[in-house]
Amino acid sequence: MRGSPFIEPFKEELFAWEETLMTTQESLEVWLQVQATWCYLEPVFSSEDIKKQMPAESTMFNEVDKSWKRLMNAVLENPASLEVIKIPNLGKTLKDCFKKLEEVQKGLNDYLEEKRSAFPRFYFLSADELLEILSETKEPEKVQPHLKKCFEGIARLKFDDEKKIGAMFSKENEEVKFTKTIDPSLAKGNVEKWLVEVEDVMLKSVKEFHIKAMNDYIKMEREKWVIEK
Repeated sequence: MRGSPFIEPFKEELFAWEETLMTTQESLEVWLQVQATWCYLEPVFSSEDIKKQMPAESTMFNEVDKSWKRLMNAVLENPASLEVIKIPNLGKTLKDCFKKLEEVQKGLNDYLEEKRSAFPRFYFLSADELLEILSETKEPEKVQPHLKKCFEGIARLKFDDEKKIGAMFSKENEEVKFTKTIDPSLAKGNVEKWLVEVEDVMLKSVKEFHIKAMNDYIKMEREKWVIEK
């Protein structure tokens, strides 16, 4: 339409519409990015454990959360697109939110990388699976569904009533008692610390179990030795 030779009588109206459409497109692109990132991070920073371990990122996310909800309330009051685009400082608000969310996302990625460096077996887990574990540090049993990926030979751990670990089970339900009891609460929320301890005790327990089996082999009848636990 701008190339039409008959534009002159409608020039001001056309340019106004063009500006409105360009602003709408620009805002909508950022809007979708903010919405997608907010939807991903919101359940993460709803966890009190994550908030404690990432206070700076949590504060920044809360700022975005408040701005985002104010914007959504304004849209709810009048959802007409031509009215939404007139919300004061809409573009600036969305760009500020997206910039902060990018910083929060970067901080979260660095945090996950730090945890993986401390316990390399976390590299076998996706970011979502790792966050599920880290967001429930007070509930060590939450790690159970992910043990198969971290440890090829462990299907689950044996927790007592005090949430202490005393043994491990294979997928065939074979039990191997640990040489010592592991108390996850001593790690003070650092899941990777007690999992490193599990890894160490697992190796020592299997080694001790094999030594005992070898010593018993020369003392017992083979038929009885084979089925001995």
